[in-house]
Parts: sequence; C-alpha cells; structure tokens
Amino acid sequence: MRILLTAATVFEIQPTIQWLRRECREERANVLHFSNVTITVLFGGVGQMRTAYALGHFFGAQEELPDLAIQAGIGGALDPELSLGQVVQIDSERMGDLGAEDSDGELLRLHELGLSPGPPFDDGGVLRVPPPAASLPFQSCAGITTNRATGEAESIARLRRQFPDAQVESMEGAAFLYACLTNGVSCLQLRSISNYVEPRNRDKWEMDKAIKSLNISLQSLLGAFIN
Repeated sequence: MRILLTAATVFEIQPTIQWLRRECREERANVLHFSNVTITVLFGGVGQMRTAYALGHFFGAQEELPDLAIQAGIGGALDPELSLGQVVQIDSERMGDLGAEDSDGELLRLHELGLSPGPPFDDGGVLRVPPPAASLPFQSCAGITTNRATGEAESIARLRRQFPDAQVESMEGAAFLYACLTNGVSCLQLRSISNYVEPRNRDKWEMDKAIKSLNISLQSLLGAFIN
C-alpha cells in the first residue's frame, strides 16, 4: 500500500515524522518503508497556490498514484461547539474568497457569476469527500479555505453570513481535496483546532495543544497501517 502524508509545514507533524523514522525498516529521501506499506512525506507549503503546485507536481511524477493521501494540519474553528485541540476530519470544502466582490462587499461565487467551476465541484461550488471505507473516530466537519486567515470582526461576520455551514477554516484544504479528487486518489484531511475564528488574538490560541493532539491522532491512524 502507498500512502502520501502531506502538511503545509514541518512544524505541524514533526513528532509523527520522528516516530515514523524510528518505526520504519528503511528510509530513502522522503519515503519511509514498512513491511506492508510505504509512506511518502510531502511538505506543500502554506496556502492554496503552493499546495496545489506541490501536489500536482507530485502526482504527475508518479508511475503509481498513492492508495491514500492524508493531509494533516491545524485549523480555526468557526463552529463554537468545537473544542481547542479537537481533531476533526473534513468531509467537504469551499473556497471562501474566490469570485468577485459585489458593491455591498459580499462575495459573488463562481457559480453565482455563471462560471461553473466544473467537476469535482458540485453545482454549489463544494468539494465533497466520498465517505471513508472504515469508520474513523473523528467528527466530520465542513471546511472552508481562504487565502487570508480571517481575523477581523466584519470579515468574520461576512464569512459566517455567506458560508453558514462552514465549521473549520484553513489555507490549504480545498487545494488538497481538489488535487486528490481530480486524480482519483482516496483522501483524508485531518485538522486540529488551534483557535476560534474571532478577532485575532494569538494569546488565546492553543497551538501546542493542537499540535500534540494532531500528532497523537495521526500516529494512531498510521499505526493501523504499519503494524
């Protein structure tokens, strides 16, 4: 089995990389070999553009595509019912700032402009992940991807107004799902909640807690494949 493990930054999954290196039989460049599985590690960079390029380049260079791609990272919670440090799986994604700004400041999305984004987006511009083959111990959440992490009161209100179903914000999720769905690669996006989407105040963030819980969950998930 071939697994792709990707993240925006080393920082987010460094504990898991160290654990995989201790457990693997052999490591060649960024590929870790186990008895029944190989895990390729790819750091795509922050933001949609870098993530899309990294994944497109990776998929295009493979003779055989991965059986599963996992993106792991932190995210901000729009849903107040989510807890800081909680790990969730993203089952859908929207692009929260792609389109045109109307005269009242609202976002006109592509489908509202008569510019259908086409598959794998649905008619409402949503990327949807097929249900996983096995039950996973993570709450499923709707994601939204933005080029700029939202941190000002009016911007937050506008985002909530236009995307009332969005629960978790990231800067890479939609690019990951788009690349995987376009290439027919099974995918799983895990996000650990580091902060609430509210007027920006880093003192209220729980980055260490989010990173710790993300890596505990990631190692538990990967352990089922490598052991």
